[in-house]
Amino acid sequence: MYVLASKWARSMMAWPLGIAISREAPESIVRVRSEYESSFLITVGDVVTMNTIKYWRVPNLAFMDLKTRRTIDMGMEITGFDKVINIINRPATLSIEVINAIRGAMREAMGGSRVLIQVDGEEDLLAIPAVLLAPKGSLVLYGLYTGYLIAIPVVDEYKLAMFKLFLMMRPGNA
Repeated sequence: MYVLASKWARSMMAWPLGIAISREAPESIVRVRSEYESSFLITVGDVVTMNTIKYWRVPNLAFMDLKTRRTIDMGMEITGFDKVINIINRPATLSIEVINAIRGAMREAMGGSRVLIQVDGEEDLLAIPAVLLAPKGSLVLYGLYTGYLIAIPVVDEYKLAMFKLFLMMRPGNA
């Protein structure tokens, strides 16, 4: 298991690691949609995923924990996915099992299935392996707690940034 151990590394996750869009949905989604219409699409987080489905399309791969602001959202209706994969991801961690599950889900999504990874635990850090494992030309969307929509076009520069963030993690226990 890899742990986001240092305070500095944790603070890095509070910064937008991509293109920050300050508009609320639907304007933020419409802006991204106009530039990345045909991209392989990955969403991280419940609000981002639901807004993307509502105002654009079902992502190829999505990560949700079925919580909004850390409270369970029982009214959330999730439709449009061909497969749901359940994983456990402890806060501030990435395990080899989680990374392997994402790798398998990515393969299925690249094969044409719409895949939802339902996370018991924290889904925020899953943007790191999502960017690292996604095919070039993909788009990863996630929400920052400050209200920004973050768009990460999967290109070498962003893959390198995510790899550097991953290297800040240390083997250990959370």
